[in-house]
Amino acid sequence: MGVVGLIAEYNPFHNGHKYHIEMSKKVTESDLCVVVMSGSFTQSGNIAIYDKFTRAKLATEYGADLVLELPTIFANSSSRYFALGAINLLDKLGIIDSICFGCESEDITTLKEIVDITEKNEDKIWNDIQAYLKSGISFAVARQQALSNYLTDKQLENISLPNNILAIEYIKAIRDINSNIQPYSIKREMSDFNEIILNNNSYNFTSATSIRNSIKSGKLNILSKYMPPLVYKTITTKHPLFNDSLFEILKYKIITMTKEELGCIQEVTEGLENKILEAINISKSYEDLIQNIKSKRYQMSKIKRMLNNILLNITKKDFNYFIDNNLTYAHVIACSDNGKELLSKISSNSDIDLITSLNENKLENISENSNRLLKYDVLATNIHSILNNDKINKDYTNYL
Repeated sequence: MGVVGLIAEYNPFHNGHKYHIEMSKKVTESDLCVVVMSGSFTQSGNIAIYDKFTRAKLATEYGADLVLELPTIFANSSSRYFALGAINLLDKLGIIDSICFGCESEDITTLKEIVDITEKNEDKIWNDIQAYLKSGISFAVARQQALSNYLTDKQLENISLPNNILAIEYIKAIRDINSNIQPYSIKREMSDFNEIILNNNSYNFTSATSIRNSIKSGKLNILSKYMPPLVYKTITTKHPLFNDSLFEILKYKIITMTKEELGCIQEVTEGLENKILEAINISKSYEDLIQNIKSKRYQMSKIKRMLNNILLNITKKDFNYFIDNNLTYAHVIACSDNGKELLSKISSNSDIDLITSLNENKLENISENSNRLLKYDVLATNIHSILNNDKINKDYTNYL
């Protein structure tokens, strides 16, 4: 019985995700799939539009067998550490044969070649990036110019596409931890609101970004054909969250911190603590705050992740500790009937903490490191609940 691992955010779930699950099982010849999903915050630095339990449960309604939370400390990270955290978790379950990711290219050989070249020249590439940054260009442009010194035009085209970037990081992570998991890719077919014929079947696809924009603008009626029925029902009944809602609680957090404390936060680099303290005094909204902090040197996603790290008090010391020691745990947030057999297999094959429900007794019986990781997930969930006028401590009341 093959088991494929998927890495996702489902923010929100849509037809493309359903297709991804179905095709992943097919191309890897797997019977079951385990999804590692971002919880309350996503890799791009956004708060999840709906709570993690709702998103995970919907995934199990449409093909996912077991959904685990990607610890917040990795979910709210750059693509490198997002991928490393997810792959490490899948590998340590001891039951995953393969992973399958959606990307702009089906040519996994080219992606592997890019990994070979960039790993071999990693120090040189980073030195080139630093040199280009001194000319005042953005990090993204500096990175592309540096890579052009080592990659062919075809390879450069592949590495510039957002989902290919993550795919490359997944392949790197598999190598970095010496995992036996086999990577597979599926070509992403979706763009902004289109219909595609695949295997004589009609699929209406669009991106999660387009769906979020439509939800934010109140244009719900156009979305029904781009997502499964239960998901559409959810978006018409549940209140969505966007980063705008973070401003007041974030402002309170920042004004209670010293410059030295801000400087210890993960992704607060190169004196950004000074800019943050200046910006919070003149900003009237979340968007104002972002605009007052940003510069050519930093991508928008880095600034948003940095602000989330401030909110969650994720320090560089803690972040580096978990990365350097390859630490993780498996927190189950949704499970189908078929997925229940996977839980016993994980218990038999894995030595990481497996958490199916959370209570004080459980906290006493898991490792100190799992407790340290878990506190960020619980805090992130509670922040999401507070902003949504919902009950707090959902992690303690979610039972399978």
